[in-house]
Amino acid sequence: MEIFNGFAKTYLNSEMAFGYLPRVRSTIASSAPEWGESIRREFAQVISERPLSVAQYCDMTWVEFESDDALYEYLGKVFEYLFVGGDQVPLPPDE
Repeated sequence: MEIFNGFAKTYLNSEMAFGYLPRVRSTIASSAPEWGESIRREFAQVISERPLSVAQYCDMTWVEFESDDALYEYLGKVFEYLFVGGDQVPLPPDE
């Protein structure tokens, strides 16, 4: 989960998550395929296994969620947008 944690700290933090996900998707698409695949694989694992609590995610990203369910619903939407080609940019909850 080390790769996902680094990705979340860098690209899903409170500053990036509110306006830069299209740029993040472009970064992944133009990066080395191995890097993008490792992120996709760990991201999918995080969504499947749900190892992070709301507090742990907030410590990494400064983004707060009301519940674990809300967090993982958001992460699922981010995954869909970044890796499956979803059209709508997901936004984290307002502060």
